[in-house]
Amino acid sequence: MLKTKLKRIVLLTSLIMSTTAVASNDSSPIANYNTDIPASILTPNIVETSIGTLNFDDGVPSTATVAKLYDHLDTLRATEVFLNAIPMASLEALRIG
Repeated sequence: MLKTKLKRIVLLTSLIMSTTAVASNDSSPIANYNTDIPASILTPNIVETSIGTLNFDDGVPSTATVAKLYDHLDTLRATEVFLNAIPMASLEALRIG
């Protein structure tokens, strides 16, 4: 009997405490929650690069920028394939010679 009463008291106390904790969290705003984002970590709207000007809108590249970047990536990959094939071509020339 005493154990049952003690369990009920503990249960009711924990229920009341959790209810008041939830109610108090909803009414008070969090201080400094909406702080300004430093400009140093944001993507600028216009970026000057060696392949030309890249345009962004809130960090999202424009259609022309995406096309320019994919073309540049194709050029980089083609250059890498060419440079990786030079040793193989040299060995083939040695074999033939």
